Amino acid sequence: MVAVRSTAQDRGELPGYPDLQSRSPWIAQLEPDGPARPFDADVDADVAVVGAGIAGIATAFFILGSTARRVLLLERDRVGRGATGRNAGQLTTYFERPLCDIADEFGVEQAVAAQRCFDEGHDLLDLMAEESGATVRIERFSAHMGMFALNHVLVHLRCQQVRRAGGLREETCIVSEDADFLHQIPREMRAFYTVAPQGRIRELLETDDDRYRAVLSDRKGCANSGALVQQVLAYLEDRYPDRFTYADHAKVEQVVVGDDDVLLQVGQHHARAAAVVMCTNGFIDHLVTDRSGQRIELAAAQRIAGRVAYMAAFVDEPRGPTAMSYIRNTVIGGDTAYVYVTRRTYDRPLDTVTLTCMGGPEHPVEDYDPNGAFLGPMLTMMDDEIRPFAQPRRAARQPYDFQWHGLMGYNEGGVRVVGAHPRHPHLLYNLGCNGVGFLPSIAGGRRIAALVGGERLAPTIFDPR
Repeated sequence: MVAVRSTAQDRGELPGYPDLQSRSPWIAQLEPDGPARPFDADVDADVAVVGAGIAGIATAFFILGSTARRVLLLERDRVGRGATGRNAGQLTTYFERPLCDIADEFGVEQAVAAQRCFDEGHDLLDLMAEESGATVRIERFSAHMGMFALNHVLVHLRCQQVRRAGGLREETCIVSEDADFLHQIPREMRAFYTVAPQGRIRELLETDDDRYRAVLSDRKGCANSGALVQQVLAYLEDRYPDRFTYADHAKVEQVVVGDDDVLLQVGQHHARAAAVVMCTNGFIDHLVTDRSGQRIELAAAQRIAGRVAYMAAFVDEPRGPTAMSYIRNTVIGGDTAYVYVTRRTYDRPLDTVTLTCMGGPEHPVEDYDPNGAFLGPMLTMMDDEIRPFAQPRRAARQPYDFQWHGLMGYNEGGVRVVGAHPRHPHLLYNLGCNGVGFLPSIAGGRRIAALVGGERLAPTIFDPR
């Protein structure tokens, strides 16, 4: 159960929502899964990929397309039904830590290389969609983040300095002429922002909340990653029938990593491969050992702990696609989750509508049930606190078309894990969550394919430790 703070219902004002079925708008758009494809015989492959979400599908796609390797893809449920079908569906390329913070830890050169890797995710997504013939709708636009404190602005201006030093695409920062901290911004940072009337801040953030005095804007987008992986899987099975095998309802119970190969136990059967790539987002507690039975783990800061994220959506009046986020901590990195809103074109069987989605609340993973109820107090709190950002003209306590929760694979280090285990080169990872976007999973898949293909890659901040 999730503890939710006091809401209007507790104060005796408006009745709150009851507990409701968790229903994702992305899973609602999937085609029928078709008959199960169980793992019912021992199999040999060159590469075994565990997990058929966006990370696993992208990894298989790039390995098959750039090498001659035989790939076995194993999914414990059905394709795209895990975190990939229960996310916020955004196209973002940021980290869960400010880029300047990453530069402080790893150096500017490493931080820039990592950001460039993620930025390439946009082109890699387009490549996957075009080559596979996927019809999933992909929308891109400028998105905006609201800031209200000097700390917010200074942190992101420092990030801009890193971007400029590395020749990266720069974000746009606008500060209100009414901001009380305007004259506290150091002179050397004046090249990284412009000043505009407060009305421009309201316009970009679509809010009358004049607490927000600055806006950071960048290229983002929306797409249904669940539908994408379903369509790409069908393409892979058709394109590579001799080199690609897929099995679902195939729970991997143990992975034994040897000096020359890897053995996976899947129910009553086994798969043997030259390498295994873990793309589970870290939530399935596979027993991964060496031949002596010693458990193999990542460094503590890279192990996935994860959180449960909560989202809701409603059919809105026709408006153009966009995304906004609103910082709520006075200092970046505080405990209060920011809130975000996305607006996108949403295709239903009989029509096409504008769907406004909102989220922000997150809680530690306990006994998470993906099919568990969406708690009424949580939706009540979101309706009170986030709905006014999403659509101020929407009356309180209206039914939502969708409300869903999903796992987000965060780790303490705030950086995705992509690469081979330093002491076990046949064990590779493409896991971890960066923001609410799935482009890093695709970029990670391309990097894994390069490693599997024998490319000698420079060290990165993503390397397993």
